[in-house]
Formats: sequence, C-alpha cells, structure tokens
Amino acid sequence: MLAASASWYLPALFLACLSWTGAFSLLGSLEQRPLVRRLYVWAPPMMVLGLLFSRAIDLIGLDANHPEVALILGQGASMEARLQVLFTGQGAVEGALFSLFVFAVFSPKLPSLRAASVATKEAIQSRMMTHAGWWGLLTLMVVFAPADYELMTSAPTAPTLTVAPWGVLVSIVLFTLLLMMAGEIMSATARMASSGETRLLFHRALMKTAAVGTVAWWLLMQTDVMAPGWWARPMTDARLAMGLLIATYATLMATSHAFSTVAEGLHSAASRQANLLTWNLAITSVVLVSITSTTANAVDVFGSGVDAALTGWRWAALALTAGVMAMALPMVGLDAAHHPEAWWFRMAMMLFLPVGVLMAHGGWLLLPAMLLAGGVFPVVHLFVMTGSSRRTPGVFTTILLLVGWLFCATSSPEQALFWAVASVVSINVFAGAWYRRERQRSPSESVA
Repeated sequence: MLAASASWYLPALFLACLSWTGAFSLLGSLEQRPLVRRLYVWAPPMMVLGLLFSRAIDLIGLDANHPEVALILGQGASMEARLQVLFTGQGAVEGALFSLFVFAVFSPKLPSLRAASVATKEAIQSRMMTHAGWWGLLTLMVVFAPADYELMTSAPTAPTLTVAPWGVLVSIVLFTLLLMMAGEIMSATARMASSGETRLLFHRALMKTAAVGTVAWWLLMQTDVMAPGWWARPMTDARLAMGLLIATYATLMATSHAFSTVAEGLHSAASRQANLLTWNLAITSVVLVSITSTTANAVDVFGSGVDAALTGWRWAALALTAGVMAMALPMVGLDAAHHPEAWWFRMAMMLFLPVGVLMAHGGWLLLPAMLLAGGVFPVVHLFVMTGSSRRTPGVFTTILLLVGWLFCATSSPEQALFWAVASVVSINVFAGAWYRRERQRSPSESVA
C-alpha cells in the first residue's frame, strides 16, 4: 500500500493541495518556468492517481494486509466483488478527488469558454485550481481516515463488513459534480466585473447545479441526516457529513451568492452599496445568532436555555468574524467582483462551514442558520432595486424569510435544515424570476 510504505506520501499530498490554494496568484508567475509550472499543476492529481492505482493493485491481488481486503473481501472474493469495493469504497473517494483536480486543470477547455480570451481562460483555471485545492484539503481531513491507509498487522479470520451497494458510487459522482459546478460559479462570479466572457459559464453552471442539487438534496433527505440523533454525532459517517457540507455550500453558491453577485453589478452608487452591505450584515447576524441558538437548544449535548444561547452565539460570532475579516482582502488587490467586500464576505461565510465542523461538532449547528441567512441578501437587494415606488417584491420575499425563520426557530434540527433549504431556494427563485422579468421588460434601462 503506497501511503503505508511511504510515510511521507499523504503529507506531501496535503502540501500539494495547500499550494493549489494560492494558484490564483502563483499560476501566472510560473509562465516563464514551464517545467516548474507543469510539476505544480499536475502534482496533486498524479499523487491521488498513485493512491488509486496502489489501492486497485492491492484489491485485485487480494493483499491480505490491505484494510479493505481484510475487513470486506476476504481471500475468496470474486473479481466482481473486488471491483465493487474499488468503485464504492475508499477508492471511490480517491477517484472523486482525482476527477475534481483534473476538471480544474482542464477547465480552460470547457465549451462555455470556447469564445473567451486567453486571459479569461487562465483566470478561470487559476481560480478553479484554488477552489479544488481548498476542497482537496478538506477532503483529506474529513474522509481520508488514517485507518484506510495503514496495513493491518492482525487481520480478522473472516470479513466483518459488507460490500457497499453500487448506489454509493452514484451518490459520490453526484456530489463531486456539485463541487465542480460550485467551482465554476465561484470562478465566474470572481471575473464578472472585469469581463463578461464568463456569463455563459455562469449560467450553465447554475442550470446544472439546480438539476444535480435537487437530486442530491432528495438523497440526503433519505439518510440519517433527517434522524434526531444524527446532530449529536454527525461524524459517525464521514462521507454523509461531507455530502451535506457540499450540498449546503453548492446551494448557497447557486442561490444567494450567484444572485447577489449579478444584482451588485446593477448598483453604481458607492453609498448605496455601503447601505446594502450594512443591512445585510445586521440582518444576517440576527438570523445566525437566533437560529444557531435554537438549533443548539434542540440537541441535548449542547445544553438548553442560556447554555444553548451562548453556544449558538459563539459559533455565529466565529462565522461572522471570518466573514468580516475577509472583507479586508480587496485592500490587497483581490477585488475583481462588482462589490468585492460583499463577495468576500459571502465566500468566507460559506467556506467557514467546513472549517467550523473540523474545529468541533458545534460547527454543524450553523448549517440551518447559514442556509436561511442566504435569503437575506436577495431580500435586501430587492428593496434596493425596486425603489420606493414598488415594494411588493421586497415585501413578499421578506414574508418568505420570516416564515422560514419561524419554522426553523420552532423545529428540530433536521426539520430546520429542510425549512432553511426550502426558504433560501424559494426566495432566490422568486428574486431571480423578478430580476429576469424586469430586464426583459426594459432591456435598455438600468434597474434603479
């Protein structure tokens, strides 16, 4: 087993993924060093492919010391069973990570960028690599358990685990696609202010995310995520936990972040943008603190009453602090979006979710609150965009947000998650439909 025989391999892979998180800056600086650039670009996918090949050799050869052979297959397994373990076990996770990395490397060749300039294609590639590097780090920390990469010195006399069904592979493919399309949306929105060449990529990614995301959430609703006891022990099934994180992240990316980035391009006055961000920060803070506290109150391990309120406040404060600190990034030149402070605030909040759950189980309390808070930006945008003469769209979305808040605040965590998803999707669908109708009605006029 490669990772077991070479103890440096997984740490080196971690560092390679970490280097990719700076691809938005490093990739362009390596243009004059083609060999170094190729090594930099291909190191993470090739290293993951090495893990996958090593696993395939061990499984097909029935290496008795390999964990999956000892615990799942045994020595008399058929070739069909070996392939099924390879494609549904840890090999499926490695294959998903490899696919994510390769997709980032070849992103300039996407059909949506066929007519784009070289500069735009390079910008998309660097941002897709940054996105893949970040999620590669998270994947290594969440679903690459040390036991999966250590040889067994005392194997059981008979397998103790059953072979996972082929449906597991379908689920992993779905959530990998979601992560890829979230990267497309992130990369496209980061480039929107400086170039309109990413709009086709953006729109296609939204449509694909809507289709795949619907199926992904339907699958999640059939799992233990909807069971009351899951929220007290969310990391019992690391893959399920990772799937929920990806679905939440992709949903926020395709709803609140996508709509807000487009809407911010319609506001030219700096004072209006400042007021918009102030209202968003204030209302988001209220939603995060209140819903996180009620979610903590419903999970026994976090106490009740004042204890739960303090737990909710601490996690909401950590998320808000991460978002506010990220608003300073435009000062160092990272300001390609229409409203860079708001863009970075949303990105930091979304990326804090996986970081929070790695810090402690209390980070999971943020999921319903963060999803519901995703409806705040569209509500505030509609009030600003419609002006004082037409308040109906803003009032309607405000009612949707308040109803969602009421249901989330009075429901169990699993029910709150459902209502939060329903609320953020409903608000953004309505806001997007209104925006589209207004633009078609007056294509030559700017929305106030």
